[in-house]
Amino acid sequence: MEINIKKVDLKFNEELIPLNHIENIIIHHTHNPKLTVKSTHEMHIERFKWAGIGYNYFIEKDGEIFEGRGMYVGAHAKLHNHNSIGIALAGNFDETKPLKEQMDALINITLYFMKKYDIETKKVLGHRELEGVTKTCPGKLFSMDEFRLELQKRINK
Repeated sequence: MEINIKKVDLKFNEELIPLNHIENIIIHHTHNPKLTVKSTHEMHIERFKWAGIGYNYFIEKDGEIFEGRGMYVGAHAKLHNHNSIGIALAGNFDETKPLKEQMDALINITLYFMKKYDIETKKVLGHRELEGVTKTCPGKLFSMDEFRLELQKRINK
């Protein structure tokens, strides 16, 4: 399976640590539908004082996949950053459903990483499903059960 992941020139404020043991894939939404990979990177630096974008990968509204931190420890899910890949979709899925182009891209990149790192479907989680998280992320209108079901259907083909 070939995945087209675009790179943008993101400058991080500190050296990033490589991911070396991946157990989970964690799905997020940006909550602000106007954010792009670049504006998210800038916001995470300015507002949160992080090294840069917290997500490993970022899917824009047109379905384009961009590398954020790539295969380096993220800043997207407290206590899970060292063993997970965080994938964010641009949008507020408390208000609208993700676009088809985004879902197609998300399914493809998730299946790619599941196969590459031998990750079971039950280990693909929404941010809200993590212990202690009170957010709705990746949004009330994003069904993680339906997403996992679709992943499993494609694996079983």
